[in-house]
Amino acid sequence: MNARDRVYQLVEKFDREKPGSETEVRIQFVDPLFKALGWDLRDKRQVRHEPSVRTKDEGRDRSKRPDYSFHIGNTTHFFVETKMPHVNLERDPMPAFQLRRYGWSGNTPASVLTDFEEFSVYDCRIQPQRSDPANKARLRYYQYGDYIDKWDELESRFSREAVAGGALREWIEGERIRGFFSVDQAFLREMENWRETLAKVIALHNRDLSQRQLNLLVQRTIDRIVFLRIAEDRDIEAYGRLRSAAGEGKQVYEELKILFNEADDKYNSGLFHFGKDERASDPDTHSMTMHVPDEPLRHIIKNLYFPFSPYEFSVLSADILGQVYEQFLGKVIELSAGGAVRVEEKPEVRKAGGVYYTPTYIVDYIVENTVGKLLDGATPEEAEKLRVLDPACGSGSFLTGAYQYLLDWHLDYYRAHPGQYRNRRRETAAGMILTTAEKRRILLDNIYGVDLDQNAVEVSKLSLLLKMLENENDATGAQTIMFSAGGRILPDLSGNIKWGNSLIGSDFYSGEQMTLFDNEELLRVKPFDWDSEDGFPVIMAAGGFDAVIGNPPWVFTKYVDWGQETKDYLQDNYLTFLDDLKRSRSRQAGKINLFAIFVLKSLKLLKSAGRFSFIVPNNILRTTVYDIVRRQILENHKIERIVDLKAGVFAKVTASTIVLVIQSDIPDVNHPVEIIDNQLKDQIQRDITRRIPQHYFLDNPSYVIDINKSLVIRLLVKKVASVSTALGELVEILNGIATKKNKAGILDDWENENSKPILFGRDVGRYHYSWSGKYVEYVRGKLHRAREERIFLADEKLIMQRIGGILITAYDNDQFYTFNSINNILPTQDRCYDLKYLLGVLNSTLLRFYYTVSFTNDSSLTVNISKTFLDQLPIRTIDFDDPADVARHDKMVELVDRMLDWHKQLPDLTGEARRIVNARIAATDREIDKLVYALYGLSDEEIKIVECG
Repeated sequence: MNARDRVYQLVEKFDREKPGSETEVRIQFVDPLFKALGWDLRDKRQVRHEPSVRTKDEGRDRSKRPDYSFHIGNTTHFFVETKMPHVNLERDPMPAFQLRRYGWSGNTPASVLTDFEEFSVYDCRIQPQRSDPANKARLRYYQYGDYIDKWDELESRFSREAVAGGALREWIEGERIRGFFSVDQAFLREMENWRETLAKVIALHNRDLSQRQLNLLVQRTIDRIVFLRIAEDRDIEAYGRLRSAAGEGKQVYEELKILFNEADDKYNSGLFHFGKDERASDPDTHSMTMHVPDEPLRHIIKNLYFPFSPYEFSVLSADILGQVYEQFLGKVIELSAGGAVRVEEKPEVRKAGGVYYTPTYIVDYIVENTVGKLLDGATPEEAEKLRVLDPACGSGSFLTGAYQYLLDWHLDYYRAHPGQYRNRRRETAAGMILTTAEKRRILLDNIYGVDLDQNAVEVSKLSLLLKMLENENDATGAQTIMFSAGGRILPDLSGNIKWGNSLIGSDFYSGEQMTLFDNEELLRVKPFDWDSEDGFPVIMAAGGFDAVIGNPPWVFTKYVDWGQETKDYLQDNYLTFLDDLKRSRSRQAGKINLFAIFVLKSLKLLKSAGRFSFIVPNNILRTTVYDIVRRQILENHKIERIVDLKAGVFAKVTASTIVLVIQSDIPDVNHPVEIIDNQLKDQIQRDITRRIPQHYFLDNPSYVIDINKSLVIRLLVKKVASVSTALGELVEILNGIATKKNKAGILDDWENENSKPILFGRDVGRYHYSWSGKYVEYVRGKLHRAREERIFLADEKLIMQRIGGILITAYDNDQFYTFNSINNILPTQDRCYDLKYLLGVLNSTLLRFYYTVSFTNDSSLTVNISKTFLDQLPIRTIDFDDPADVARHDKMVELVDRMLDWHKQLPDLTGEARRIVNARIAATDREIDKLVYALYGLSDEEIKIVECG
């Protein structure tokens, strides 16, 4: 019997047997309806459903959780809330408000309200308001008689197959709405308001606090309130205790301190550690003595409860909180000497253009390809020894992802071995779950992190603790575990999540240098020794971590407020140049991005056969400044996979991104690197696009990892290079003038003899340039880098866009000065090759193709044409003793002369005359390409490869 027939029988049954309770609705009708849509309601990984238990809250029915949540992997796609029969779902606003709070707080695109008789679909992107009518945000409304006629529509959106394929989300995203705030945006806005308010009143009433202490106390106060409020909605704390503490007439902070102290006794978490016992983490000695006025706290807490709050904390996931906190941590409270408070974006965040939270599907993929691979075929005893690290853990998104994977893996293992490990799991009405003690053990055994931001460390701990408490709604079971675990439910994570600088150790202070730094400076740099007592000595003594995962900071070292000493330290400890990679420190300083340093450090922290995976910018594969990074990876580690995600992973970020998956083993000579050219949105395809032997990359100039080059293209590139001389052997390549800030020294008009006409990269086209009328004040002391004047006064030179298009080159014999957005190509004194011959070859389709496939991984992006790569460009060697070769050389010069002449004529032409010259330019372009193909000996098939790109 097919799905439509089964639903037809359900509709007939409903006509005959109207159910008398919500339980009957669910069991007899709603369950079978979703089974017909392909969902396995017995599989808790697909569908989680709650018993019909309800409590009263301010005169209304309050469901503890949605009746059903539907999942693909770790992503909740929609909720379903059922109601008693004969409730008017079409008009009654309260059921709709309740469902929309679930959907909006759970960040699901849509959710369903039904009593089977009616079936309403709501857009859950729109923030719910108590005053909303029942039809607000409602996308579809069906009555049970519509199920047959509209079955194709329902199935195409809510079947498991359709949801897994993204059809539900695509449908919702196609329903355009304006001005909506997602739950993370709204909660972030609330928290930012709390921070500013609390910072001002705490600073005003506690004048002895430093800026660092103020930041930490404000953060901890917010974290504690959020934690306890979420614990209430998850039935771990009695509902309404915070609200009661903030009641009228009460001293709110004094009441909160009572709750905080009780939480210290109950949870064992560093979040509530006030020094009442001997624990590893530093106790908070300020929170119990500071004064906080009542009204700000009363206002904050009041707005966390119905009817003022749109949030349902029972479904507000650790992932959503992580998104909120990642943004929240991007700002810091600044405290002036006079006590004035303002909240400012961190300088490194401002330079990076904001904070970008890693999407869940990326986190899941990285965890699956590191932790998942290490757990393949393992036993729980082997899993106990697994050590997973995020060295820049931030809000803890990767650590919570790894922790969730481990929880799921253990539960699956125990389900598959029902006769074993009985003390690690228990049966509930919802099925088998891990005991609190087991979740606690896994967290302490397996999860580790470090961050330079002390507040981030606190947030990461909070995220992990909230993840541990998910689904801990059996108070009796939790209470039993509390006492059996030594009096407290939660672990102290101070030994797992640490505050420090992952990249800089105490060897940063040489000799007496440490005395030069004050306490604030020491805390800002915060050196961290991995093998010391304050680090992870046992793990490091055993060889290091099994997996290192994350999304490290994408910030250039020149923007990091650590001082020149730290830049020198990074240079000396990570960027040791060897052989042909030697270059001056001045060239390197400030150009390297922290993400590359984190890659190198993380690989050092891995044990043998360990696994590494980061999401990083694509330019690590090709940009010259990262050649030392690539060399260290290629020579010492095995790149298992590179996923090309392209741009669009992070909103408002144009940088193309990749996922790197690396094993710490030294690669075999023919080890193939798997390349995935990802074509999917919000997920990563499983199909491997190509496999490239790793040793190929070691043969490339600057060790470029060219992931888009197939074997056929590699052979073509090799053929081109085999008949050529490197461009750097024929010419001198030099950058143009670099001015000081804001192009100081660039003039709109001629002023005196120091005023020199200047061209910019944007002025240069293929075979032509257009002077903008600008001058440069060429006074060496006023310029950042003046360059030698001989560059500009040469009788002839080629000028090429340095930042922009690929090999866009013109000819200049008018002695223009050039800005540093131009590469200047000058003939050497012993030259034989005419510059115009080189100009034709450089502007050809073949050389553009060669540069793209050899030195870039995405030709659609803006490219920095590096001298290092230009030096390697293959210029067809001319044998000047061979008349045929000389004829080809001279033919190229003739064609280029023709192109230059026509381009000079073009600006003065209009109409038909202009069209004719443009046609002649295009025809000559084709002749030059044809000549270049002949010079390099390309076949018709090879030409097709080049021209198809």
